[in-house]
Amino acid sequence: MNLLRKDGSRKNPMPGSIPILAVPPIFSLPISSYLSNTSAGIMVTDDQHQLIWLNEVVLKNTPPQDLANLLYLPFDAVVRHYCVQVAQPVAFAARMQDLVHHKKPYIGWEIAFRNGRYRELSYIPIFDAGVFVGSIWEVIDITKHHTVQQEIQRNEEKFQVVLDNLNAALCETDLNGNITKAYDGFCRMSGMEEEQLIGKNLIDLFVPEEKRPYARLLRQRRLDKNMPLLYEMEIETPHAGRRWVLASATSIRNQDQVATGSMSIYMDITPQKRLQRALEQSREAAEQARQAQREFLANISHEIRNPLTAIIGMSHLLENTPLTAEQREYVGILKLSSDFLLELVGNLLDLSKIEAGKQEVQQREFHLVALLKSLLDIFRLKMGKKPVVLTLEVDPSLRNWLIGDDLLLKQILLNLLTNAEKFTSEGEIAIKVRPEGVSENKLWLTFRVCDTGIGLDQEQWNAVFEDYRQAVRNTSERYGGTGLGLAIVKQLVELQGGRIFVEELPLYRTCFCFTLPYTDTGRSADQRRMAAQGDTYPAPIPAVRFEEAYVLVVEDNMMNRKYISGLLNRAGLRFQLATNGQDALHLLQHRQFDLILMDLRMPGVDGYELAARVRADEMLPNAATPIVAVTASAVEDTADQARLAGINDVLSKPYTPDQLIRILQKFLNEDETALMETPNTNGYQFQSALDTKFLDALYENNLGYASDLFEVFVKTIHEEMAKIKTLLEEKDWEGMGFQVHKLKPNFSMVGLTAIAANMQTLENYLKSNQLNKHLPEIPGLFAEVESALAANMPVVEEELKKMRAFEENGHQHP
Repeated sequence: MNLLRKDGSRKNPMPGSIPILAVPPIFSLPISSYLSNTSAGIMVTDDQHQLIWLNEVVLKNTPPQDLANLLYLPFDAVVRHYCVQVAQPVAFAARMQDLVHHKKPYIGWEIAFRNGRYRELSYIPIFDAGVFVGSIWEVIDITKHHTVQQEIQRNEEKFQVVLDNLNAALCETDLNGNITKAYDGFCRMSGMEEEQLIGKNLIDLFVPEEKRPYARLLRQRRLDKNMPLLYEMEIETPHAGRRWVLASATSIRNQDQVATGSMSIYMDITPQKRLQRALEQSREAAEQARQAQREFLANISHEIRNPLTAIIGMSHLLENTPLTAEQREYVGILKLSSDFLLELVGNLLDLSKIEAGKQEVQQREFHLVALLKSLLDIFRLKMGKKPVVLTLEVDPSLRNWLIGDDLLLKQILLNLLTNAEKFTSEGEIAIKVRPEGVSENKLWLTFRVCDTGIGLDQEQWNAVFEDYRQAVRNTSERYGGTGLGLAIVKQLVELQGGRIFVEELPLYRTCFCFTLPYTDTGRSADQRRMAAQGDTYPAPIPAVRFEEAYVLVVEDNMMNRKYISGLLNRAGLRFQLATNGQDALHLLQHRQFDLILMDLRMPGVDGYELAARVRADEMLPNAATPIVAVTASAVEDTADQARLAGINDVLSKPYTPDQLIRILQKFLNEDETALMETPNTNGYQFQSALDTKFLDALYENNLGYASDLFEVFVKTIHEEMAKIKTLLEEKDWEGMGFQVHKLKPNFSMVGLTAIAANMQTLENYLKSNQLNKHLPEIPGLFAEVESALAANMPVVEEELKKMRAFEENGHQHP
């Protein structure tokens, strides 16, 4: 049976034989079809190495004037033509001569050109029946590929530099944990060469024997969970012994995302671990010492209290027996000394109890006003006939029963009153209480205990709250005391979630201020009494009245602060001042306000950022509080930007009292229209050199505010202008723009509105989108402002003297 086809191939090849394939029709196409359609550049030379043909790719990339010079040139001439283009012409010419001499195929020769490009040249000699008939030269542009490879190499070098600078050790392992590559840092850490490390198991080589099972479990968990790990581990190296490393490991995957091994990086943290251990030992030793101290204080206090009780009792009994004058003096000294010793023992017990964490906060209903009055009655008896007045000032809104620890509050106030009485020989001791707002359903109260005693310097304010510490070294010698009372007060306040600090208050030498949270029951004393008799009343809904509103003012300009403070005082509004955005943010996170008036441009946190952060968290107490931006900006889209930041309205500087009143009425929801009494015209006339119309509208002839602001301007303007001049000399355009914006309203407030207009122009020039255009004009414009200020400064100073004289002659401001 004939199994062969006509072309000689078998129809059914024998088992195990190699089939003879038929030649496909494409093989019958001329070679020119391939050479013409390939994307590579093709050049053909004949048996004499003359260039006889170029494909379209080469033609497109060869200048027309060069084509005539290249075709049919001798090989040497062609080589010389390209030598001027390549980066290494001598090596290029030698290699080309070598190729044509040996007539052997050569694939993938990368050639760098002087214009920065790279091309790959392949040489294919053609033989027909063993006779050389010519050559095909294939040229491929590999510039992009070469650039990528160079970038990869540079990144690898940078990566290695980073690892070296971080003192990081990097190695690669296979799936069994055997090292396949070790980088320089890893070799340094191990003290071995890469050749010594390749093939060794990472865990067996470096992990101490007792920790190897854990290390293997950790590694297996990483592989099973397909997750990177970050962990600390102790290792052991031949040259450095045991060390601690921070290790991170992740899987290496192939293009099919199949894990082929791992990459691990190690950082030596031995010094940090030693420091950490030393700190832990120090902390443990300190805690043991503190515990021993607490136990000793508790034990010795109890041991002293028993005989002390007898001493106090006997001294009181002895006082009631017939005594001579000398004996009565001795008994008085004995009583004073025993009372002091009893106070000392009590403080020691309180301190040890607090530090041991055994002091608990008990929640009970109590009436604040009744507690304070009872406390003062007791303390008046203690002071006897000492020429010191005890006063109590409680906000009228605090009429309801509260829930909190009244005993701890009484102890805090007693300690503070005792401290005040000790250092106040005559004058006044005052307790002042006011609400600060509601946060997280807690009513925050601020307590102040103030006295007219010896006072404290500011550098002593923090020291007074330290254990066994008194502000002045000889205090205990002159006034007695142990330095424990205020330390206990601080801990009791903080135990309840509050804070205590020393603050300045007019008319007093010392003022201790602390805040505490309580729960408002919503029931007054009368309602509680009626409820106890069987009647029930719903908790009243507090009505917020205009005069009870609480406003936050955020302003970094001193003149503006003074102006708005005066206006708000006249309106009878309570307000809090903040001089920068960071302080304002702290206040807004801890207190409830009814309205926020803030400048937009401030150092640090500006008005836009402040508003955005207040609005971002709905849990904050002021997330819904109206915000009014008070700004000197003349940019038209300021209002739009403000609204996007969560600001409700914009009040432009400088503003009149009427304009501020309208803002207050708008957002404090009141019907009152005459909260701020407009002063009657008192006959005073500003100088015509100033903008009298503007000043009359601004101050409404209220010379008190006008003269105060004129005085601030006179005292501060030269220093503020000097700051701008320094920024101009330093070419700090952003800083100069901020300072110009800040100072601009001050000129209007003293009637120099023309200078304020120039300052506005200067501010516009300093904006980033106008700076390059107007940069040459800025120095000249600032010089005009300086010149105008110098010319008008005598007018402002004379106006200030004139106002002061007018007031002194009996025309007082309201």
